[in-house]
Amino acid sequence: MDTDLLTDILNCPSLPSLPAVAARVLELTSDPDVKMAELASQITTDQALSAKVLRTVNSSFYGLRKRCSSIETALIMLGLGPVKALVLGFSLVSAMEGNEEDTFDYNDYWTRGLNTAIAAKIVADTKGYKDDSDECFLAGLLQDFGMIAMYRALNQDYVKVVESVEGVHANLAKAELKAFELQHAAVGATIAEKWKLPSEIAVPINYHERPTACPSEYSKVARCIALGNLIHEVLISENPSDPLRTAYTRAQTWLDLTESEVDEIILETSNASKEMAKVLEVDVAKTESAEEILARADRKLIEMTREQQIESYSINELAMGTLDPDSIDSLTGVLNRDGFKHAIKQVYSAVKPGEVEITVIQISLAGLDEVSELIGAQSHDEIVMGTSVILLKFFEQMGGAICRLTDHDFGVVLPEVGRETASRAAASVTEQFGQALSRWIPDLPDVNELVRVHIGLATLDETTAKLFVSPDRLVLASTKAVQAAKGSKISAIRSFVPRVAA
Repeated sequence: MDTDLLTDILNCPSLPSLPAVAARVLELTSDPDVKMAELASQITTDQALSAKVLRTVNSSFYGLRKRCSSIETALIMLGLGPVKALVLGFSLVSAMEGNEEDTFDYNDYWTRGLNTAIAAKIVADTKGYKDDSDECFLAGLLQDFGMIAMYRALNQDYVKVVESVEGVHANLAKAELKAFELQHAAVGATIAEKWKLPSEIAVPINYHERPTACPSEYSKVARCIALGNLIHEVLISENPSDPLRTAYTRAQTWLDLTESEVDEIILETSNASKEMAKVLEVDVAKTESAEEILARADRKLIEMTREQQIESYSINELAMGTLDPDSIDSLTGVLNRDGFKHAIKQVYSAVKPGEVEITVIQISLAGLDEVSELIGAQSHDEIVMGTSVILLKFFEQMGGAICRLTDHDFGVVLPEVGRETASRAAASVTEQFGQALSRWIPDLPDVNELVRVHIGLATLDETTAKLFVSPDRLVLASTKAVQAAKGSKISAIRSFVPRVAA
């Protein structure tokens, strides 16, 4: 690190300073016995700031049932943490405003900051990190203020470095290090410490680009912010499928979040960010709705499946054996019925029944013919292709072979997966299928009422080893289970459970 340059940046006369109201709020809230009335009185000395805080508190972002009419009421209803985060965040936003002569892209800066802050808070709330939620919002909002400090001190030299990464923010830290032996995350964290912001804010700012390296006591906040950054990339990307896949993977690895949970976070972030931008009176980049973004990502994944015929049968070399090209479904790229028969026989013959669990799942789509009659045959292929993509998302990573058995039916062979795990995955598939239908078929408002997914599964384990003495018996049991599911007028899942002898 170039410590001399860091000192020059910290001493730059145009560096944003900590607003008086923020400094006073930090001082008061450091006292565990602070009186809410005194804190509210201090905040209301800045009427413009108070108005922004109240507008945000009364927005759908917080979802209060009763409207707050004063800062003191907000402190009582929400607690100290959220109000403190809003006051500090909003006052610092005002301190970092640009002007017409600036060549720094404040529009891009605030779009990233807002999206990340809101997404990070929603992620924390989703995970139940109540004690970290407000820190996630504030640290996310302030994660890049080292960029503004570097711009104020280095002017066009810094602008050239930012422009050199051509909008790929993930490459900025490397470019900064090459040019200045310093990066904005470290600058921002140093300023946060200088301003005496809590360590829960300063440390995650320093590690927001590399959350897995963050000290454990602050890692939750750092990972929420890092995932918020990935969600921001989804919202602004012209091709959202790649950043969406990255967000799915990181969300699972860092925070054990499912793809459907990530989709919901993206939708909430998009709506809240637009509302918050109006409250803060800052310019942010205009983007599509999250629904449109996720729909484009879905379609890109479907196109990739169609064009590349994704090989989804990566169970293991033994299960694969030597597959004939005729075992691949031409529409979806997954295995067809012949490939399914091959996979189940190979998996079954490779284990001693009862010692290793094997689950077979059958998925049947209902209502596709009705949709085709209403809006055309293309809708049928969209739903079939989309379903194959969802099955690949959930079951390929579990070592499963995904197969298209008939026009409307799929099968999955899952080696070393038990009934409980398979049932949870099937429930997630059903949930995501319901959410995706309206994106695949946007011209049919009641598509979720017309199209349903029925799932049946059966598991070979120590309790069923004597019953499922052949792969055909196991498949037959899953067939009975899916037939039972079809008896429901809505999407349903049924498991084959053998009757216990009297």
